[in-house]
Amino acid sequence: MDKLEKWADDLKSGLEYELKELDRDIKYLKTESKKILKLDEKLKAQKEIQELEKKRNTKRRTLFEAQDEIDSRKEWLITGVEARLRQQIKMDKLFAIRWRVQ
Repeated sequence: MDKLEKWADDLKSGLEYELKELDRDIKYLKTESKKILKLDEKLKAQKEIQELEKKRNTKRRTLFEAQDEIDSRKEWLITGVEARLRQQIKMDKLFAIRWRVQ
């Protein structure tokens, strides 16, 4: 469970970091685009901002999917542990061997 938790935290942290970076980039580009005077350059900057926003939205969905996957893996592991705890050991005599030392 500890390994799974660490893996989950690493995955979430990495995706959250990428999201924060994209947010910073978008904010910077929006600030810079306000300074642009030429319409064609402003349009180009807006398209770049839209592309980054699409990428950010995709990363968000990936983060949510990863969290769902992590939760399902945890559930699978817990179910497996429960099944092992419910196991009953039974001993049956299958055959008998007799031998003598002479």
